[in-house]
Amino acid sequence: MESTIIKHIIMRLSITIFLIFVTSWAFGQKKKAAKSLSIPIQKKALDHTVYDRWQEIPFKAITPDGNFAAMTINPQDGDGKVVFYNILNGQLDSVKRGDNIALSYDSKFAVFKIKPQQKMLKELRRQKKKKEELPVDSLGIYSLPSRKVEKIPDVKSFKMPEKTGGWVAYLKEAAKEVKAKPDEKPKPDVSKKKKVKKNSDDNGHTLTLRSLDGVKQFHYGYVKEFVF
Repeated sequence: MESTIIKHIIMRLSITIFLIFVTSWAFGQKKKAAKSLSIPIQKKALDHTVYDRWQEIPFKAITPDGNFAAMTINPQDGDGKVVFYNILNGQLDSVKRGDNIALSYDSKFAVFKIKPQQKMLKELRRQKKKKEELPVDSLGIYSLPSRKVEKIPDVKSFKMPEKTGGWVAYLKEAAKEVKAKPDEKPKPDVSKKKKVKKNSDDNGHTLTLRSLDGVKQFHYGYVKEFVF
């Protein structure tokens, strides 16, 4: 397996070097021809339209088995994406607005945050919406072999074990209160039961511990901190 990967990397590296050589040779010929004709080479001036097309790659990693690569690609303005590349067969896949990637130790899953649309957030902030009225992150669980993604809404944070595959733990955001309409009267509480403590930063949030394949799942109430 390792020899196959090494051969693949060497082949791609050889192609890259060849293309660089061809490009350099072609540019040298063009420059030489322009010089012989005394024609100055025009360089395009940089302006703000060029900056808008620039992209950055803040995260890049390879799974422990060396079969998959993952990276995030973010434009200067707008929504980014998380990209997955199968090194063995060259398959490429992506999920919009993915960020904060973690790869499982068994090389089977990638877990990441999915951000709300940037354009929508800007519009809501322009309308001076309160923080609790803004959309929150979701959690993406991507199966690298099957290329299927599961999305879990309203996730505050998540963690994965460093040396064990197959598990993830995450805190859910507090449920948003549904405000009654102006013409609706609130229903009287006829129940004599004690009020249930609400999830909040002070009280804690619901922690979910689940297997990445979704078969096993456990819930714990009012958690403020957690660690594997």
